Amino acid sequence: MARPLSGKAGQFGAAGPGKRLTYKHPERGSLSAAILGTIHYAELWQRRKAPSEPWVPTGNIFTAHWLGDTLLYHWKDRLYVLDSYDIITDAEISQQILPAAKQFGQSDETAEVSFAYPPASWTVTDIGKFQVEGIEGSGLRLQAGAVGRFLHARGGSGNEGQALVVEDYQEGGGGQDTAWRGWLISWDELESVK
Repeated sequence: MARPLSGKAGQFGAAGPGKRLTYKHPERGSLSAAILGTIHYAELWQRRKAPSEPWVPTGNIFTAHWLGDTLLYHWKDRLYVLDSYDIITDAEISQQILPAAKQFGQSDETAEVSFAYPPASWTVTDIGKFQVEGIEGSGLRLQAGAVGRFLHARGGSGNEGQALVVEDYQEGGGGQDTAWRGWLISWDELESVK
């Protein structure tokens, strides 16, 4: 059973196609756009770390809204404005991202692990697994039920405040592997949900 969210996170999670979001972009100022598509992500975890241990839902559901050229993406206590992306391959993930994700995971997610991914250097902040619980609207390149791994990272020297969100879908899993770039913003910078 999903835990209900309150405040702005609750309003954001309850919004869907046709609603309008107004938010403060770190470079472009106050912007307002209609939601075209909505994704609900279920967080997955393992009771113990072992290859044979199944991944099960934690009960946490997080939401992302597609605005046509930007994805506003909520995960845990973070809100991202993701306004550029690359479609990436499994080979690119294996070479450029997976080594950092493994190193971060082996440290019990406590080590300061940095890596290069164009056009900058990034520091891993979170890794894990998710399932697409549901989708609504248009413009989305995935299907309900798709399962994938994620890596979240913050910008390093010269790109502070910026964020990288990588979605690595299981083969045949109904999603497109993507590296999203953008910004981490505060909930105060989400000005309204109407």
